[in-house]
Order: sequence, then structure tokens, then C-alpha cells
Amino acid sequence: MNHRVLQIILIAGLFLLGGCKEDMSQERLDDDAPKITIDTFSLTETNKGRKVYTLDAVRARVYDEIIKVDSVKIRFYDKEEVEFSVLHAPAGILNTKTRNVLVGDSVVVLTSDSTKLYTDSLFWQNDSQKILTDCHVTIIKQDSTVIKGRGLRADPYLNKIEILGDAKGVSPIELPDIRN
Repeated sequence: MNHRVLQIILIAGLFLLGGCKEDMSQERLDDDAPKITIDTFSLTETNKGRKVYTLDAVRARVYDEIIKVDSVKIRFYDKEEVEFSVLHAPAGILNTKTRNVLVGDSVVVLTSDSTKLYTDSLFWQNDSQKILTDCHVTIIKQDSTVIKGRGLRADPYLNKIEILGDAKGVSPIELPDIRN
């Protein structure tokens, strides 16, 4: 009888251990796992019903207050909702609370007047409607004016540009001789 009880205890123990091993081998979700992953993502930001920008991405990973996006394209619109600039970047982060956007890794902006902006990272500050960076920037205007510097504060039209650090540039514009 003792031998039979011992067998039952051993079998029960093996079942319990087997159950524990199964529990331990279950795949655990990473703490950084998104709540939702979306392919072919599109988001439109509006202000009082007016379209401000449209953000398109190949993939979006949605977390609590941020959305991480891959292969980003942002189209900015003027007050008449006409597209005036397009931003391309390999990756970005959208804060759903502040609606600010950070994009990085070889950012290119092209405006409707053919102005081009190149930088490593840009920050869209939604409340002030400004683009900012502390990275090196190169701006090429349609008239072949080239501006280079570190750090930038600008409107999305790239009409009002402030280089925050050292700046240098070349322009084909000739100044009149003021001595005559």
C-alpha cells in the first residue's frame, strides 16, 4: 500500500511540475510592447475644423500617449487647406496629448516654392506651429541661396527662418553699390 501511495504522490508531483514548466515557458509580453500596431497609418491634425497636417506612415505602434511611426510623410496645409510643404523621414514619434511630432534620421522638407531643408531631426511644436531642431541644417532656396548652420526655429512655410547657432550661406543675390 505504501508503494501505491508513493506512486500516486510521484505522478501528482510530475503533473504539478509539468504545469509549472508550461507556465514558465509561456511567452511573456515585453513591457515596451505597443497596444496596437497599424500598417498603412494615416492621421489628420485639425485646428477648429481646418486641416493643419496629414501624417502618413507605413507602420504605427500605438502606446499610451505616443505613437511611433516608420517611413513618415507629413503634408502641411495653409489656411485655405492647400498643401504647401511635405516632410519625409524614416521614423517619428507623435505625442497624442500635446500633438507634437518628432521625426529623425535624414529628414527632408520640400516646400511648394521649391525650398529644401535637410537635417537629422526635426520637432514640430503644435501649439506654436513651429519647426525646431538643434541639429545641423542645410536649406536650399529656389534662387540657389544655400544656408547652413546648427539649430533652427522656423515656420512650416520656411519663410521665417532663424538659425540658432553658427550660420553661413551663399546667395546669388547681388547687392547694389551704395556708394553711387
